[in-house]
Amino acid sequence: MYKCLLVTGGAGFVGSSLAISLKRRRAAESVVVLDNLRRAGSSLNVNRLRGEGIQFVHGDIRVLDDLMSLPRPDLIIECSAEPSVMAGYGGSPQYLINTNLLGCFHCLELARAAKADFLFVSTSRVYPYRRINELLWREEVTRFELNPDQLIAGASERGITEDFPLDGPRSLYGMTKLSAELMLQEYADAYGLRFIIDRCGLLTGPWQMAKSDQGVIALWVAAHHFKTTTALYRIWRNWETGARFSACGRSL
Repeated sequence: MYKCLLVTGGAGFVGSSLAISLKRRRAAESVVVLDNLRRAGSSLNVNRLRGEGIQFVHGDIRVLDDLMSLPRPDLIIECSAEPSVMAGYGGSPQYLINTNLLGCFHCLELARAAKADFLFVSTSRVYPYRRINELLWREEVTRFELNPDQLIAGASERGITEDFPLDGPRSLYGMTKLSAELMLQEYADAYGLRFIIDRCGLLTGPWQMAKSDQGVIALWVAAHHFKTTTALYRIWRNWETGARFSACGRSL
């Protein structure tokens, strides 16, 4: 059992779910959550966390002092991120890069100082979209299926493995997460950190504060529940825009 477990981005969907689950499983004597509450709706999780006996700290991983002032953890779960694949397009990627890349560096500095284990919540968006679009598939009655035999290494009817090629553009968001993965591996080699990288795919569930460019399944379900077409229209417009960017090699 860990003495102190820190979840960064812990008031978000993934972070709060993990923090509560691990606290209930008694995976640590104490669980601390850090979040800047920037995402709309994330503040609703604060009382849920405190009700589970989890310490909430309002702070920002972009500020190193916010992390260094925390109780020394022996496990850090890095869930904080700007998670939208559309982030940075049509404007500056400054917040995206400062959060996902500089923020991860600050978390690694804390891990180095505290000699903590590190679990990094990454994404399937690290894989280049052009390569993914080259996969062979077929249309079944209810879904699209990948063919058993693929021309690209690391792909099969079961999906994509770590052997899938990483050359090519992947979105600004995917770039920050892949860069953070590489930084984590270098820190582990240089300072002897134990770590796990978890490349998550499409995530959804209760308490996800969805928006049209991230958390699409929860937003879709909410739109049907409340019988509104506005959210569905925003989803469609984002997908249409993404497809248009893909055609000219600029986005997903």
